[in-house]
Amino acid sequence: MTPEKRIEAAKLELVQARTEIARTLRTERSRRRAPLNRQFHEVTRMLMPGDPYSSQAGQDRIVDSLLAGKTGGTFADIGGYDGVTGSNTLFFERHRGWTGLLVEPVAAQLERARVARSCACVGCAVSAEAGEAEFIEVREGFRQMSGLAASYDPDILAEVRKDSRHKEETVTVETRTLSDILTEGGVPDPDYVSLDIEGGELPVLESFPFDKHDVTAWSIENTRGLPRVAEIMRDNGYSLADFCGPDEIYLKRQSR
Repeated sequence: MTPEKRIEAAKLELVQARTEIARTLRTERSRRRAPLNRQFHEVTRMLMPGDPYSSQAGQDRIVDSLLAGKTGGTFADIGGYDGVTGSNTLFFERHRGWTGLLVEPVAAQLERARVARSCACVGCAVSAEAGEAEFIEVREGFRQMSGLAASYDPDILAEVRKDSRHKEETVTVETRTLSDILTEGGVPDPDYVSLDIEGGELPVLESFPFDKHDVTAWSIENTRGLPRVAEIMRDNGYSLADFCGPDEIYLKRQSR
């Protein structure tokens, strides 16, 4: 078989796989949707090199659909890394005309984000309390997996440390509450909050004053499927809209 025919055969396989995944997603309602949505996203990007969605598992694709392609919205990207790699919000900034803010405590990644993004980029960690805290900065290996030492999921950290390239350093960083960041950043009621802080999501949600902020959609990393996350969101007026990779996506039941 010639290289050209192999490429065409591979494309056909991908199209068939995408069709099968889409068919399964139409009826599947459980957490099994998480890997399916990731696979659909990955296969779509293989078939369409110009696909505009940039997230790791399709979070932006799903949120964009849930919000009906809304333009001119606002976002808060908490744990935004370099603003580009696997970004959940880059698509909205570049293709939907959204504005907002990105929060990243690692100085090197923050500087990259400031170059790549037009939104405000804030250098701190998000926590339940404002102040200072120890932060595990992954310098080599899974560099997207840095997080606050006190709330870092121990099982995830153990896996990160298994990587042969792994190098880390514990540093002290400024911490701020999510509410303060949203208010002081001029986006008190964002259309979308992406919360990905390596195990620190639960204490942030438990301390968040939902009554003070009208957030329409959230993607929340919940690798271990902790039921408490769903309880908090349900009690504050949100419905679980989808599963996507390690994230759960929530939509306000009476969104604006």
